[in-house]
Amino acid sequence: MNKLQQALTIIKKVFVLLFQMIKLLLRGVSYGFKRVKKLFRFSITFKITVVYAFIFSLLLFFISASVLGISSYFLKQQANKNLKGSLGNIFEILEIQNGSYENYLQEAAVRENMDITVLNSEGKQLFSTDGTMIVEDTVFFARPLIVKETIMMGNEEYTIRGTKYLKSEDLYMKVLFIALFMMQGIAILITLVFGSKASRRMLKPIEKMTKTVKHISIHELDTRLDVGDSQDELKDLAETFNEMLDRIEASYQQQNQFVSDASHELRTPISVLQGYANLLDRWGKEDKEVLQEAIEAIKSESENMKDLIEKLLFLARTDKNLQKLEKAEFQIKELILEVVKDAKLIDTKHEFHWDIKEDCIFHGDRKSIKQLLRILIDNSMKFTPEGGKISIYQRVWKNFIVIEVEDTGIGIAKEDIPHIFERFYCGDKSRTKSSGGQGLGLSIAKWIVDSHDGKIEVKSNSGLGTKFVIMLPYAE
Repeated sequence: MNKLQQALTIIKKVFVLLFQMIKLLLRGVSYGFKRVKKLFRFSITFKITVVYAFIFSLLLFFISASVLGISSYFLKQQANKNLKGSLGNIFEILEIQNGSYENYLQEAAVRENMDITVLNSEGKQLFSTDGTMIVEDTVFFARPLIVKETIMMGNEEYTIRGTKYLKSEDLYMKVLFIALFMMQGIAILITLVFGSKASRRMLKPIEKMTKTVKHISIHELDTRLDVGDSQDELKDLAETFNEMLDRIEASYQQQNQFVSDASHELRTPISVLQGYANLLDRWGKEDKEVLQEAIEAIKSESENMKDLIEKLLFLARTDKNLQKLEKAEFQIKELILEVVKDAKLIDTKHEFHWDIKEDCIFHGDRKSIKQLLRILIDNSMKFTPEGGKISIYQRVWKNFIVIEVEDTGIGIAKEDIPHIFERFYCGDKSRTKSSGGQGLGLSIAKWIVDSHDGKIEVKSNSGLGTKFVIMLPYAE
């Protein structure tokens, strides 16, 4: 039993060792394959040259084979015709000759440089000039051409077989083959040399593009690829890359501007909080009036800072696609009335009016749509003088739910309208500061509309009020 266990243990160790060796061998093969692949990492110029040289070689091979085949066929046909003509002349002489034909055939074989064999009607050989044909040693490497003709001499039928070696024809074919082979080799060599230079010259813009891209960094985002005067695909690639760099640079500048504006917006409430804290530290502890003023200011600035941070976090989540929407069906009319009711409770200095033409059910994120309406109504409340009118309209047009928020406020300058959805954009700095806005609400509103595949437009003029038109896709 102990010996059996020892044997099993030894076998197990052997298998483990064998498995480890196989594993190491596979790793070595994989490493070697990677090294070989890295060593044979050819350039695009080399690959293009080799591919086109290969295609050109195949074309030359096909042409050469065709030339050789056609030449061989016509030479053989011509030799066959000549051999038949020679046999025809021999037949004419034999038909009129009364004596023995052996001597004549021997002379004809020597004269025409061919072998002649005479067979009777039963296929038995009666005469042959084999061995009498005057040839050189190279003839034995030539192709034999055999022609048979039947002739009547007296009352007997004879078959005369003429055999001729295609010495000159095969020599011509050998010379032609060597010439074509040499010309094909020279042509391929020329293709490799000049093709490599031409490919390198055509792909030189890629080398320039690579060097340019290597030098592009955060501090040199304004660098662009040289498009040049070419009209090929490389120009399209360079233009596409330049457009990508334009977008990257614009995004980077927008990000820097976003950070700068956010820092500026946060600096103001922090400075106010710090100022009132210092005021309280000096003499506000004993002065109740100063204490109350400081507390109210701190609460107000804290709310502003909280609102700003929430908006910044919202926009940051949208940039990273982390802001999720919980879409469900809800009634638009009910949501509008709810938002108007909340606004009337907060603001008693403006007149609110609503007109809902057709109630409908919308499939979307109710919370986001409510936030959208609140942003627009809050915007109207900020920039509409006391006693002004704020109206909300809702109707269905084609395949859209149309919601309009209109006010009789100070309006927006025409040159500012294209930029109002940009983050931190403020057309009138003093007006924004007095209203306490940060320039983020409309950016959030635009994202909410876009996330529902909708559209938002603004119609306004300075002093004539503003109208925001929201169009949300609606499937009845």
